[in-house]
Amino acid sequence: MVLRKNSQSNRSERGAATQSVLMSVYRTLKLSGHDPLGVMVEALRGYMQTGELPPLPGAVAVAEG
Repeated sequence: MVLRKNSQSNRSERGAATQSVLMSVYRTLKLSGHDPLGVMVEALRGYMQTGELPPLPGAVAVAEG
């Protein structure tokens, strides 16, 4: 029980650290105007083919209305 509290409901400290990184990437993509899940899926597909993760995409331009 104490381990789960310390690891933010993950099974380990490593799991908590991994979740932290993934959520940071997710939120960065969302705030930049991207579909976070789609970008991450494509990044993983690219990684499986090349062995390298692509850089995060830049912010999406928002048209003023």
